[in-house]
Amino acid sequence: MAGIGISIFAFVAGATPYVTVEEAKSDPGRSVHIAGEILHDTARLDIKTGLFVFDIKDDDGSLLTVEYSKGKPGNFDSAPKASVLGAYEGGRFIATQIKTQCPSKYESTPKS
Repeated sequence: MAGIGISIFAFVAGATPYVTVEEAKSDPGRSVHIAGEILHDTARLDIKTGLFVFDIKDDDGSLLTVEYSKGKPGNFDSAPKASVLGAYEGGRFIATQIKTQCPSKYESTPKS
Protein backbone atom coordinates (compact mmCIF):
# COMPACT_ATOMS: atom_id res chain seq x y z
CA MET A 1 0.00 0.00 0.00
CA ALA A 2 2.82 2.41 0.77
CA GLY A 3 4.15 1.96 -2.77
CA ILE A 4 0.78 3.00 -4.25
CA GLY A 5 0.66 6.10 -2.05
CA ILE A 6 4.16 7.11 -3.06
CA SER A 7 3.34 6.58 -6.75
CA ILE A 8 0.21 8.73 -6.50
CA PHE A 9 2.12 11.45 -4.65
CA ALA A 10 4.89 11.43 -7.26
CA PHE A 11 2.34 11.68 -10.09
CA VAL A 12 0.45 14.56 -8.47
CA ALA A 13 3.64 16.39 -7.53
CA GLY A 14 5.04 15.97 -11.04
CA ALA A 15 1.87 16.93 -12.88
CA THR A 16 2.09 20.30 -14.59
CA PRO A 17 -1.09 22.33 -14.03
CA TYR A 18 -3.05 24.26 -16.65
CA VAL A 19 -3.23 27.91 -15.64
CA THR A 20 -4.34 31.23 -17.09
CA VAL A 21 -1.87 33.75 -18.49
CA GLU A 22 -2.28 35.94 -15.39
CA GLU A 23 -1.61 32.99 -13.06
CA ALA A 24 1.59 32.16 -14.97
CA LYS A 25 2.74 35.79 -14.79
CA SER A 26 2.11 35.88 -11.03
CA ASP A 27 4.37 32.86 -10.43
CA PRO A 28 7.49 33.31 -12.61
CA GLY A 29 9.70 30.27 -13.14
CA ARG A 30 6.98 27.72 -12.34
CA SER A 31 6.45 25.09 -15.03
CA VAL A 32 2.86 25.31 -16.29
CA HIS A 33 0.60 24.61 -19.26
CA ILE A 34 -1.34 27.43 -20.90
CA ALA A 35 -3.97 26.82 -23.56
CA GLY A 36 -5.26 29.42 -25.93
CA GLU A 37 -6.18 30.65 -29.37
CA ILE A 38 -3.21 31.09 -31.69
CA LEU A 39 -2.88 34.62 -33.05
CA HIS A 40 -1.32 33.60 -36.37
CA ASP A 41 -0.56 37.13 -37.55
CA THR A 42 1.96 37.50 -34.69
CA ALA A 43 4.00 34.39 -35.58
CA ARG A 44 7.59 34.88 -36.66
CA LEU A 45 10.57 32.56 -37.05
CA ASP A 46 14.22 33.57 -36.86
CA ILE A 47 15.84 31.33 -39.49
CA LYS A 48 19.35 31.78 -38.03
CA THR A 49 18.51 30.84 -34.45
CA GLY A 50 15.38 28.71 -34.92
CA LEU A 51 13.55 30.84 -32.37
CA PHE A 52 9.81 30.79 -33.05
CA VAL A 53 7.71 33.52 -31.41
CA PHE A 54 3.93 33.92 -31.41
CA ASP A 55 1.07 35.14 -29.24
CA ILE A 56 -1.83 33.20 -27.79
CA LYS A 57 -5.00 34.45 -26.12
CA ASP A 58 -6.41 32.45 -23.20
CA ASP A 59 -10.10 32.00 -22.35
CA ASP A 60 -9.97 35.11 -20.14
CA GLY A 61 -8.78 37.20 -23.11
CA SER A 62 -5.27 37.71 -21.75
CA LEU A 63 -2.43 37.74 -24.28
CA LEU A 64 0.87 35.92 -23.94
CA THR A 65 3.96 36.02 -26.12
CA VAL A 66 5.49 32.56 -26.43
CA GLU A 67 9.12 31.86 -27.35
CA TYR A 68 10.02 28.37 -28.57
CA SER A 69 13.61 27.50 -29.52
CA LYS A 70 12.84 24.40 -31.61
CA GLY A 71 11.34 26.10 -34.68
CA LYS A 72 7.75 26.18 -35.88
CA PRO A 73 5.69 23.00 -35.36
CA GLY A 74 4.68 21.35 -38.63
CA ASN A 75 0.92 21.85 -38.37
CA PHE A 76 1.04 25.25 -36.65
CA ASP A 77 -0.33 27.26 -39.59
CA SER A 78 -3.59 25.30 -39.75
CA ALA A 79 -4.15 24.89 -36.00
CA PRO A 80 -6.71 27.17 -34.29
CA LYS A 81 -5.47 26.57 -30.72
CA ALA A 82 -2.38 25.45 -28.88
CA SER A 83 -1.27 24.29 -25.47
CA VAL A 84 2.19 25.42 -24.41
CA LEU A 85 4.32 23.95 -21.63
CA GLY A 86 7.00 26.09 -20.07
CA ALA A 87 7.55 28.93 -17.63
CA TYR A 88 7.04 32.67 -17.54
CA GLU A 89 10.48 34.23 -17.15
CA GLY A 90 11.77 37.75 -17.63
CA GLY A 91 8.56 39.10 -19.13
CA ARG A 92 8.07 36.27 -21.64
CA PHE A 93 6.88 32.66 -21.73
CA ILE A 94 9.67 30.22 -22.59
CA ALA A 95 8.02 27.12 -24.03
CA THR A 96 9.62 23.69 -23.92
CA GLN A 97 6.72 22.02 -25.72
CA ILE A 98 3.90 23.09 -28.03
CA LYS A 99 0.86 20.94 -28.76
CA THR A 100 -1.47 22.20 -31.46
CA GLN A 101 -5.08 21.16 -31.92
CA CYS A 102 -6.08 19.52 -35.14
CA PRO A 103 -8.19 21.91 -37.22
CA SER A 104 -10.43 19.07 -38.43
CA LYS A 105 -11.97 18.92 -34.93
CA TYR A 106 -13.55 22.30 -35.61
CA GLU A 107 -14.67 21.86 -39.20
CA SER A 108 -18.28 20.94 -39.76
CA THR A 109 -19.03 17.75 -41.61
CA PRO A 110 -21.06 18.04 -44.82
CA LYS A 111 -24.69 16.97 -44.47
CA SER A 112 -26.06 14.37 -46.85
